[in-house]
Amino acid sequence: MAEYPNDVIRTIEERSSARVFTSEPLTEEERAILTSAALRAPNGGKMSKFSLIDVRDQAIKDRLAVLCDNQPFVAKAPGVYVILADFDRWFRLFRKYVGTLGVHINYPHEDEILFSIVDAALAAENMAIAGESIGVGSCFIADVVTHHDEIREMLNLPQYVMPIMLGIFGHPVSKPKQRSARIGVSVVHRDRYEPLRDDEMLDMIDPLIPRGADGAPVMTPEDYVTRYYIRRLGSWLSFERTNSVRAMFRDWLKSPFGDE
Repeated sequence: MAEYPNDVIRTIEERSSARVFTSEPLTEEERAILTSAALRAPNGGKMSKFSLIDVRDQAIKDRLAVLCDNQPFVAKAPGVYVILADFDRWFRLFRKYVGTLGVHINYPHEDEILFSIVDAALAAENMAIAGESIGVGSCFIADVVTHHDEIREMLNLPQYVMPIMLGIFGHPVSKPKQRSARIGVSVVHRDRYEPLRDDEMLDMIDPLIPRGADGAPVMTPEDYVTRYYIRRLGSWLSFERTNSVRAMFRDWLKSPFGDE
């Protein structure tokens, strides 16, 4: 068993994504721990530019499972949270109070999209680690960014709220196998960014390539990279996802005053 300096590091190092859960529901105490951890995450300016939708309506869970690349386990999961970048609260406050000063009110642009996404992502990670520490497994699904129009209507999302990911939580049927495969190079650079050489790129993916019982790779580096290209950039889902994200950004960047 690996030695760690404390339980926090152990939780981080030994966590793996879980997708198969028992039918045991999350308790209200467990849910409170998850959401409290989200609120304790670092965030810009103490603004907490994120929101969570705790989805308990089975019809919504069923539809999310379909819209998120047809993943049935989403519908069965005890805990489904839509994790949102959210600037709506603060913009409403700005309009209510700054607007009374008679000054022109700016609306949030690309920078606040980025900052709100960061807040949401940090909250999600806190939820994952907190859940792991109490025996609640999790995984995250980014495909919630597809089908923008339908998801926005179904979840009643205002202009300055956009879905970033689904957080799926539950009690794992068994402890997920710890992932041993990590990219085979350091992602840490010193002082300035140093692009990898071609041979280092091969070293990077070597630990990720599936292997048979004899330890030999079951596919070539070319096949492995091609599979990921199709998955990330060359499939119908990637095109659908791209169009949906563009629509999300376009709607956010519209003037709320109807003057553009």
